[in-house]
Amino acid sequence: MKFLPVKLAPAFLLTRRARRGLCGAALAASLTTAAGAGPLTADARPAAPGPDSAQAAPSRGVPDLALPDLRKPAGSGMSAGGEAGIPATALDAYKKAAQALAASQPGCRIPWELVAGIGRVESVHASGYGLRTDGSTERPIRGPRLDGKQFALIGDTDGGRWDGDTEYDRAVGPTQFIPSTWGTWGADGNGDGVEDPNNIYDAALGTARYLCAGDRNLTDPADLDKAILSYNNSREYVNAVLQWMRTYQGGKVTALPDDTPAVPHHPDPADGRSGAPTRVAVRTAAVTASVDKPQPEPEPKPKPKPKPLPTPKPTPEPDARTVTRLVPLGEQSRDAETGQDLDQVARVRASNARGDAVAGAGVTFEIVGAVTDARFPGHGDATTVTVTTDAQGIAVAPRLRVGDRPGGFLVTAGTAGKEVTFRVNAGLSATATANTLARVGEQALTAPANGTFAEGLRVAATRYGQAARGTVLTATFLTSKENAAENTLGPYFTDASGKAVRTLVLPPPGADGVIGLPVIHADGQPGTYVLRLATADGVVLDVELTVTA
Repeated sequence: MKFLPVKLAPAFLLTRRARRGLCGAALAASLTTAAGAGPLTADARPAAPGPDSAQAAPSRGVPDLALPDLRKPAGSGMSAGGEAGIPATALDAYKKAAQALAASQPGCRIPWELVAGIGRVESVHASGYGLRTDGSTERPIRGPRLDGKQFALIGDTDGGRWDGDTEYDRAVGPTQFIPSTWGTWGADGNGDGVEDPNNIYDAALGTARYLCAGDRNLTDPADLDKAILSYNNSREYVNAVLQWMRTYQGGKVTALPDDTPAVPHHPDPADGRSGAPTRVAVRTAAVTASVDKPQPEPEPKPKPKPKPLPTPKPTPEPDARTVTRLVPLGEQSRDAETGQDLDQVARVRASNARGDAVAGAGVTFEIVGAVTDARFPGHGDATTVTVTTDAQGIAVAPRLRVGDRPGGFLVTAGTAGKEVTFRVNAGLSATATANTLARVGEQALTAPANGTFAEGLRVAATRYGQAARGTVLTATFLTSKENAAENTLGPYFTDASGKAVRTLVLPPPGADGVIGLPVIHADGQPGTYVLRLATADGVVLDVELTVTA
């Protein structure tokens, strides 16, 4: 009996079987802690994106869902013995992103291998696009046009700044950010002052910030699962990212030269340079079976003629005078007092799509608040003033006067649809005088002839409901409200020598705005009298006093 070799099963069937086996691995495997803190820092916003975010749309492009094969040689990013290879610049970007998050969000505990897993699945670490040592690529990495035909429908959100399309969005860069998502989570990973999703240092840091949002702890399998699903709401995508992450964690990772030959992956299937998405085949052992005669080799099918490449449309050069970003300079919140003049309460810098300063742009500063009486005194007490940016693209709000009403208000700076907000918290000045006087207590004030008023008189001095500590009151005893002449008979105060005094300047109020009056005496003349309390601004409170026989 003869044994002849049988044709091997198609590679894609074997790949699918291998993938199904690997995808069944538990998601709860523990992660290693991120590398030590580096020179970068990164903030994360409190609200975590979920699986319904634009970034999570599974149909924003074609990720490479090939699973790692430890038997694959190093040329494709894997080598025998479990050693994994990543282009040196990409590897450096992933590690620095994790270091930045370890410093700013140590509770997230993001491993660099997770960021590398995203980069591997989204663009195979930018291979085939000419990765440079500064993190940029010779050719942009763009996903398909999201016009709702074959992929998701997302209208233009960046004016074509990052994706070159002014009608619809495209995912961009080594980690395939949607432009609107990048507007929220973009980061400057290489310190050049520009947040560019096409640069792998910026993209890696933005990816780490996105995954760590909402106080996630990525050593928690549930948080890890949610984080990856928020990047692409596909279980197959989650499995692929996890398998690559664990592969990088479980073996030695080699820094390959950036120009190491590799099969590139193109997220846009219409990209003329791309064939089918990269798939790693699994090597199999030879299979033999009993047959009566050799089977003929199939005749090769003729290869179809390649279609001509579409002529790419030129990307319009953005106008250098167009403001695409407005950045606040200095603190965006400050404390002040009523009546105070504030200089440079709001400062902003306007820049274009390349990050260059835009000089001569009009920035409008506006005071916003329901009850505030703050104004720009040098501009006719206006509440809105337009200022032109200088050669550095900087505009500064003119001198602002808080006014005499306490409370918070905003100063907004806006140009070209961009707006930045500054807040002023105005408290009542310590020298503010009362616009309201009120007696503390309501008990009638009576005293017998030649006696004293047992009930002590206390008065609250306030301005707009707050204690007016700068109030000065003059107390005068009158015969009646209609007769403003000083009374020579009836109630009186005494001075240090015990002499009767019927006009007295009272001490200032305490921190609560309350003024306590000295003891009031009654002489031998029964009747009804008035004690008038008045400020220099004409605020008056009359208190009735009765002397009994």
